[in-house]
Amino acid sequence: MGALSSLATLGLELALAHKAREEREDELEDRRRQEIRRIRAADAEEQRRQQAALARRLAQERARAGAAGVASSGGSIDAVLRGLEEEARALRDARSRETAARIASVRERYEARGRRSLLDTAAQLGELGVRAGSGLRSTRRSLLD
Repeated sequence: MGALSSLATLGLELALAHKAREEREDELEDRRRQEIRRIRAADAEEQRRQQAALARRLAQERARAGAAGVASSGGSIDAVLRGLEEEARALRDARSRETAARIASVRERYEARGRRSLLDTAAQLGELGVRAGSGLRSTRRSLLD
């Protein structure tokens, strides 16, 4: 009877450990998603700010050229505007690479946490198995005595 009790206890502990691990995994996944959403939202906001700044700068350059008596299109003003647009594109590309790197870092960090969690669960299960095995052996010995 003691062996059945030990097995039942082991089964319950295994089920509880499995459920706890799943809950931790779900919680980690939710946190990971939230962090990535925050990074992407911050990136989108920065992109809107830079786009607005570019539009203001282009308008200023056109106004400056018009005030100086230079045509608002063609020639040197087009070169200046293209240069500003290329600079903005380079900044946008650099920001995109930085955002991608930050997201990759978040994913790696949470994957490492998940691996640690899995290793902890495996250790717990090993301990439960040892306890169950020792309980079964002692019960068997008492039956043979």
